[in-house]
Amino acid sequence: MAVPDSVNKFLNANAGVEFCDNCIQDQLKLKKPQQAQQAAKPLGTTPGFIRQKGKCSICGKTKTTTKKV
Repeated sequence: MAVPDSVNKFLNANAGVEFCDNCIQDQLKLKKPQQAQQAAKPLGTTPGFIRQKGKCSICGKTKTTTKKV
């Protein structure tokens, strides 16, 4: 499965929960955080997704997060 599809599927399965790019990378076992960012960033402009400054549900840090609403 392609990285964007994996990120989309992960966020859909965890709807309403915010994740930073690093934690998405860890959860999906991607090789580079840039892969998660490159997949999540366009989702932030897609209806049903929000990409904003928020608190990551895994690491608890305030950074750019993405979530399915």
